[in-house]
Amino acid sequence: MTSHTAGIIIIGDEILKGQIIDTNSQFLCKRLHSLGIKVCKISVVSDDVDEIAAEVADFSQKYDKVITSGGVGPTHDDVTYVGVARAFRQNVQVNKEFASWFLNVDIINDINDIEANPALKLAQIPQSSTLLIPVKKSHQSNTFSVPIVKINNVYVFPGIPQYFEHMVNNLEHLLVNPSGDKFYNRELYINKGELEIISILNSAVEKFKNSVVFGSYPEVGKETYLTKITLESKTSDCVDEAEKYLQENLPPGSVVAPMAEVIYGMLKEVPKKGLSSSVSTAVKVLEKCFEKYHPSEVFVSFNGGKDCTALLHLTAAVLNKKFPAHHAPLQALYIRKEDPFPEVEEFVNESVVRYSFILYNLNLKTICGPIKHGLGVLLKENPHLKAGLMGTRRTDPYSETLKSFQMTDESWPQVMRVCPILDWSYQDVWKFLRDLSVPYCKLYDEGYTSLDGLNNTEPNPALSYVDANGVVHYSPAYTLKDGATERNGRL
Repeated sequence: MTSHTAGIIIIGDEILKGQIIDTNSQFLCKRLHSLGIKVCKISVVSDDVDEIAAEVADFSQKYDKVITSGGVGPTHDDVTYVGVARAFRQNVQVNKEFASWFLNVDIINDINDIEANPALKLAQIPQSSTLLIPVKKSHQSNTFSVPIVKINNVYVFPGIPQYFEHMVNNLEHLLVNPSGDKFYNRELYINKGELEIISILNSAVEKFKNSVVFGSYPEVGKETYLTKITLESKTSDCVDEAEKYLQENLPPGSVVAPMAEVIYGMLKEVPKKGLSSSVSTAVKVLEKCFEKYHPSEVFVSFNGGKDCTALLHLTAAVLNKKFPAHHAPLQALYIRKEDPFPEVEEFVNESVVRYSFILYNLNLKTICGPIKHGLGVLLKENPHLKAGLMGTRRTDPYSETLKSFQMTDESWPQVMRVCPILDWSYQDVWKFLRDLSVPYCKLYDEGYTSLDGLNNTEPNPALSYVDANGVVHYSPAYTLKDGATERNGRL
């Protein structure tokens, strides 16, 4: 993997005084890491021109990319442009293209009169700057579409988190590792303290010293685990091998799945963090299902899509919480399309391995469609099954009047349909998956928002945009603002 590095400079007296919390660096670190960029250093500096200049000059020599946040605006303490210019021994001047942009969006009425139009200060940028004009994406408004200044390898972003996050998302295609490589990560949760596992961890570090980076973090106040171990590598195979080594050598039963603790703890945070109450409702439906039916009488429908991925994760959490001693396999049903995406097939297989560990075993039955036929085959082979967990949402076709618990239609094989996420919105699904870092099918990062077969599914046109070279790209599925257009990629 080609090493590609970044340094982040956060600018603002208000950060150093503790008047506001810096969330931009955390957001950017996660985003750059997902793009295959190694963040080497974060620096916080005051609104001082010389200090900004010194830090920018130093960072631009050390790292492939430098991203600054803050100090961009029309007031006296917005001095980032001046500091960045000084780092490259330049002055600032009104950029006509930038000024015209303000004129076009009716922020100013005269590009030649700075005193009458203080917003023109924003157009006073380093002399050799280039402007990164945000691409208008059909699913976005113009609210945050402000040009970003770039000089050499330095990108100057605003500090307001809403603006910052929007613009990073908009311009992330310029921030990716040019080799296309990425990092592969894994987390293991251990119910032992670090001192109890240090010899095994050290042996793993030595064994995989050329391919995997390990991290070990003691956790305080957790009910189910005491230590979190992280694994990172340039290839997924190396991560898999390192995880397997730890699984085989750590004390039996010491590797645990804390998702139940995480999700049930999440319920307490619903009002605080803006999480949808739909999460609480989904957990209640699952709890009711397992009160009425034994886990051995329930199967989960799983086709690799985002909805059933969220459902499977929730199901695993509730089973871990309510039936900690239940070690029997959970039955899963995968109805395969005639023309499945290879990426979906790969993700389904990966999920079986991942959740088999969490659930002691995930017994996947793969049957070629249609759904009615597949369900009939499953129930004929497993007559003890009484309920099926479905990732159906009310916005799906023919689901407007569906209930959380409802028997299949008379003409279908008879089983109780249980739909825990029935009233979730498109945004609910993505907030859940991303807040909990739940792995999902890679197609969603390529602009697909609803998956069917290979021959009748395309990236959602609402997520398309064209870069400066005329190449069409697609934003990730989670950036779609209008959930009503979710199925627009279906042919």
